[in-house]
Amino acid sequence: MMKKIVRYGILSVLVWGLVACAPGKNDREESERLYDEAVALLAGDGASIVDCLAAQGLLEQAIKADDENIDVYFGKVLNELNLWRPDSAYHTATLAIEKIGPHGKNHLKAYFYTVKGFIAYDRGDEADARVQLASALTLYEEYLKEDPTNLDYLLNKSVLLSGLEGREQALEFIESLPLKEDDKQLLAGSLANFDFKQFGITWRAKHEALVAAGQVVADTLSNTAQP
Repeated sequence: MMKKIVRYGILSVLVWGLVACAPGKNDREESERLYDEAVALLAGDGASIVDCLAAQGLLEQAIKADDENIDVYFGKVLNELNLWRPDSAYHTATLAIEKIGPHGKNHLKAYFYTVKGFIAYDRGDEADARVQLASALTLYEEYLKEDPTNLDYLLNKSVLLSGLEGREQALEFIESLPLKEDDKQLLAGSLANFDFKQFGITWRAKHEALVAAGQVVADTLSNTAQP
C-alpha cells in the first residue's frame, strides 16, 4: 500500500508540474503584448539600431512568457537580421521549427526553413542551404495542395525552384500554372528581381542604415543636451 501511495504521489507531482509549466492565458496575453510593443518599435522608416536592440529585449521576454508563441520567433528572426546576427537568426529559426514539431501545421515553418537556407548560402555552406531550402519547398508544395492559387505560396515555390533547380525550371513552373496571364507575369517579374546572393548584402546594408540612423539620433540628443 505504501508503494502505491508513493507512486501515485510522484505521479501527482509530475502532473501538477506539467500543468504549472504549461503556458496559461495570462502568459500568452503577456507574450502577445510584448511582441506588439516590439513590432511597434520596428514599424515605420524611423527605426534605428537602438529600437532594434530594445525590440530584441522585448522579444526575448515574450518567448520567456510563452515559448509556444511562434509569431514571436518570426519577429525575433527578422530582428536578428536587422541586428545582423545571422547565427542567432539561424538558431532562433531552428528552435521555432522544433516548437512547431514534425507534424505541426503552422505555415511559418516553411519561412523558417527558407531563412535558414539563405543564411547557410550566405555562409558558403551550400550543402546545408540545399537541405533547408528543399525542406521549405516540400512544405510549400503541401500548402499549395490546400490552397493552389495562393500567389505568395506560388512565388515562394518559384524562388525555391530557382535556387535549387535553376531559373529556367522556375519559369517553366510559372508558365504551367492555370492562372491569368497577368498573375503569371507578376510571378515572373518578382522572380526576376530575386537573387540568393543578395540576401546577405541586403541585410548587411539594412543593418548599416539602422546603425547610421541610431548615430543621427544620438548626435541630435547630444546637441540638444548642450547648453
